[in-house]
Amino acid sequence: MKKILFPTDFSEGAKNALKYTIELAKQLDAKIDVTHIFNLPFIETPGMTASMLEKMIAEKKNLIQEKLHLFMDEIPKKHRGDAIPVYGVFIPEEIHDLAEEGKYDMVAMGTLGEHHTQFEKIVGSVTTNTLMRVKCCPVLAIPIDCKWNGIKRIAYATDFHPKDEVAASKLLDLAVTLGARVHFVHVESHPQIGEEEDTILLEKYPFDFTDFAVINSPDTISGFDRYLNEKKIDLLALFIPKRRLWERLFHSSFTKKMTFHSKIPLIVYHANNHA
Repeated sequence: MKKILFPTDFSEGAKNALKYTIELAKQLDAKIDVTHIFNLPFIETPGMTASMLEKMIAEKKNLIQEKLHLFMDEIPKKHRGDAIPVYGVFIPEEIHDLAEEGKYDMVAMGTLGEHHTQFEKIVGSVTTNTLMRVKCCPVLAIPIDCKWNGIKRIAYATDFHPKDEVAASKLLDLAVTLGARVHFVHVESHPQIGEEEDTILLEKYPFDFTDFAVINSPDTISGFDRYLNEKKIDLLALFIPKRRLWERLFHSSFTKKMTFHSKIPLIVYHANNHA
């Protein structure tokens, strides 16, 4: 049975994302462990000792544990895992460490999608920073307005590079389990579309697939939007490769933009995902 780690902040977005994750867990025959990263407000108190601080953390941890159990009530017993309260300050780091140590197959969490504040769109939200930070397994971001309707069509955003093999292999395995079809799509924003070097690169692509599209659009996100709507895509998959710094920055920036913009769930793979 697979393992899914679900970080929560107990918000409405998290509750909605849990409903989606439960249905996905049923399809994958997976257990869901739920975690909440908490900390204590810093208060300068004369005479505060280490033992007093430890006691405060333990008390807060017990309260969070109870809250997690209540939050997990709607998870069917077959798919209900552990409630894991974690004391920490940097949430994406704590999620990364927990996912790596627990050898999870996936991290699933809610996102506000297009409802994020402008500040979050500039500096990143917890979800977007987790997408960038967790590299040991894929991370699934579920928009607050998204409802489970099954996953029958998955779009994989590709640049038709052989290094796509890392993510595409795992994505195809997921698609087989879900009974879904994978559509490979590339948005070309330059006028040189169709040049010989592009064709050669495509011929070297390591997968035999029958459904791929190259969309010519001056704006990458608009191009993807049009394709996702036309094909009625249920899940968008992105891959962040282990490449030169400027290439990684481009892929990270695009991933963040899609997280804030997308109305459907987004799953992100990194080059060194083990799951």
